[in-house]
Amino acid sequence: MASTQQTAGVSSSPWESKTFGTSLSLHLERPVGAMSISPSGRDVVLASRSGLYVVDLDDPYCPPRFLRHTTLWEVADVQWSPHSAKYTWVISTSNQKAMVWNMALPSRNAIEHVLHAHTRAITDINFHAHDPERLATCAVDAFVHCWDMRTPSKPVQSFCDWRAGATQVKWNRQNPHVIASSHDRYVHIWDDRMGAQPLRSISAHSTKIYGVDFDRVAETSLITCSLDKTIKFWDYSNDKDEPVRVIMTDFPVWKARHTPFGDGCCIMPQRGGKNGLYIVYNKSEQVTEPMKPVAEFIGHTEPIKEFLWRTRGGDQGIDNREFQLVTWSKDHDLRLWSVDDSILEGVHHVKDEALKYRLTRRGAPYVSFIEEPEAESADTLFSVGIHQQSISRSPTSTRESTFPARNLQTYMTRGGIYDKISHLNWLSGVRIGRSAFARPPPDETAEFSEREGVPENLGEEVSIVGNKFPKITFEKINVSSGEIVVCLNGPWGPDSGIIFIRVEARFPPEYPRRKAPKITVEQSKDLSPEEISKIEGQVQTIATEFTNRRRYCLESCLRYLMGEKVVLDDLEDEAEEEDDLPVSSELDLPVLEVDEGESSSDDEIIMSPPKST
Repeated sequence: MASTQQTAGVSSSPWESKTFGTSLSLHLERPVGAMSISPSGRDVVLASRSGLYVVDLDDPYCPPRFLRHTTLWEVADVQWSPHSAKYTWVISTSNQKAMVWNMALPSRNAIEHVLHAHTRAITDINFHAHDPERLATCAVDAFVHCWDMRTPSKPVQSFCDWRAGATQVKWNRQNPHVIASSHDRYVHIWDDRMGAQPLRSISAHSTKIYGVDFDRVAETSLITCSLDKTIKFWDYSNDKDEPVRVIMTDFPVWKARHTPFGDGCCIMPQRGGKNGLYIVYNKSEQVTEPMKPVAEFIGHTEPIKEFLWRTRGGDQGIDNREFQLVTWSKDHDLRLWSVDDSILEGVHHVKDEALKYRLTRRGAPYVSFIEEPEAESADTLFSVGIHQQSISRSPTSTRESTFPARNLQTYMTRGGIYDKISHLNWLSGVRIGRSAFARPPPDETAEFSEREGVPENLGEEVSIVGNKFPKITFEKINVSSGEIVVCLNGPWGPDSGIIFIRVEARFPPEYPRRKAPKITVEQSKDLSPEEISKIEGQVQTIATEFTNRRRYCLESCLRYLMGEKVVLDDLEDEAEEEDDLPVSSELDLPVLEVDEGESSSDDEIIMSPPKST
């Protein structure tokens, strides 16, 4: 297969990501039940009853790719393979079945295998920590099935409690033979060399257990959490059912996992807890104590349903990693949270030391699967997809760019079936920087422009303008490359007759600071080249007048093209504060057509479309 082409200025590394150190919020109004992240940390997959949504975290302005798979059951879990050798694999639940997806294949045939051995609904999936071909599933039928994807027709080994359904399954990160599962109040430690008898059974909590996680370094250490409002730390080499440590909370705990840095534990409430996420330090001299967070991530308006870690670094065996927290909540927001040095220090993480454990994600190509692969490449991709240790990068299947230009015509298809996510509606849910975690207004039905006011970036501006002018058709929106194509009707025909025009605007990266977009009117039989040139010059003047004062100009340009009057007021006052910016008198611009009769002050300029003669 052909390798992915490298182009100048294109990002191929998480160190060049424009969103890694930035607060970000994305809104997806879909009944998502589970979330997972690709081994490179580039993509997130959200699983719902209608299918999978793949979101490129490096290009949040692009709507997600949709892989349709309608089911009547809530998706209990979705897991993206954490192994760089299988970076295209995603596994999701569908009642008693687990669907194995290959993201490098076209959506219509992306399901390569269906794992079906359970007789009740699957509750959890976990990839083997050492072997990329192996994984485990557990279900309400009380069974834990171990699968080898080289022979996916049936499990290679099974364990069962016989008394209570299984809620969680987790492979040991240090011992490839050990696996843990939770059944009601009990945790069983299994060894695949010991048959069906558990190596160890622990009566861990007073109510059902919903979280199990092995330590990343200590082989016999693990965490459990429960609705009894406790997180307990265990050493299963100890014959007694006595925890090493107990953390008391004031809310039922849904998940508790070791952090990928230091000696920390991340705690997620089932309900309460200010709808937040908490990091605590694991080590303490006290056996039982109340939760003392070293960090709190509070901002969601509903309980968090899943959290993940996005990392970069550690490729040379030295722990220079940086981290970003990813959360998904019942409020339908996906959020990226910064993790600063104070949090790392709070859990005693030491940078630039030798890594203490193997990183399965190391070496995963920094690519995205948000674009729909070409159908004709399916056979080629399949031949190297699920059975080959690594897949050659192909321009038809993945992108290797931070904010690349792309064809947006084919991003959400499956056999001609679409999940109709309007690009403008998607943009209205993208918030970056200071506005990322702004609380929503009381009226959720309010237009985005009413809620947000002045835009903070091009994506917000396009969303505001698109919602404000529904009769304007946005034929192409690519915020990443700054390319916008719109179609509208304006009074540019003979005798000011209404005609159809198509306009392309290319926004530079510096917009709206210092540089104006380049605006081009498409040739038309209704307009002569001279008329087109005049329209372009006048619109370019409006854009330059606004951007010279660091103002967004798209709305004013489109208003002018639709025949409305554009008022440039108080611009000279703002220009005094920007002494380093040129003013219109210093620019070589076309002369504006000014309607002086309706000007209300000496400082106000009214631009109108030229009157027919």
